[in-house]
Amino acid sequence: MGRASARLFLIHHPTGIPVAEYFLADIHLSAERPDITAAFRATLAALARDASAVYILGDLFDYYLGDDLASPLQQDIAAALAALPCPVYYQHGNRDFLLSDAYARAAHVHILPERHRLSLGSKTVLIEHGDLLCTDDHGYQRLRRILRCRCLQRLYYRLPARLRLAIAEKLRGQSRKRSRRKAPRITDTNPAAIRRVLQEQQAEILIHGHTHRPAVHPLDDGKRVYVLGDWHPHGQILCHDADGFRLFDSASLLSL
Repeated sequence: MGRASARLFLIHHPTGIPVAEYFLADIHLSAERPDITAAFRATLAALARDASAVYILGDLFDYYLGDDLASPLQQDIAAALAALPCPVYYQHGNRDFLLSDAYARAAHVHILPERHRLSLGSKTVLIEHGDLLCTDDHGYQRLRRILRCRCLQRLYYRLPARLRLAIAEKLRGQSRKRSRRKAPRITDTNPAAIRRVLQEQQAEILIHGHTHRPAVHPLDDGKRVYVLGDWHPHGQILCHDADGFRLFDSASLLSL
């Protein structure tokens, strides 16, 4: 996206009232990628100029293993989010589903359900991380149900920190290997699942991340799906303002 079109996203309302909602996902912040952290911090500063709300649809961090294991980076990001002048809403991803209410309070972030409806203009919008829509990946869905079990999570928190770190690293390694072996259609969202959830939720627009395949998908019935991308070091952001919805690269914000 060029410089002129990017400027559309940062125009202030004449009254000074914030005029845009922004959606992002799959930033995967980690100490190993300071370039992503720098890009994310700069993006937050840019969004603060006109954002009425920021929605983070999961995987803000490459992993989050519990408040007692929160890294200095994760603590710094909490402070950065808390400094934003607009509400910030968050949905858990598959990498940071252990992000707690305590962390959310420190970051001034509102945690939303894994599927959440909202009204934007005249449209009913459904937002979610996106992994629930990958219904053809049966192995992942089984693992997801196990990892989201509250009883198992309580047992996990009782383990020594070193063991918890080892378990998390093993799971990440296994996940990477499985993903490389699977066909792209298996790890992508299922079109029938998308249509079903839009009908069940009576929504016209779906916004999700997780697949790392940014796109805009018009559906036959006039509905639309916006897929957010992962960051390396920048990523795709969806903006909603008076002119509608636009998907653009976060790097375009920083050239203004």
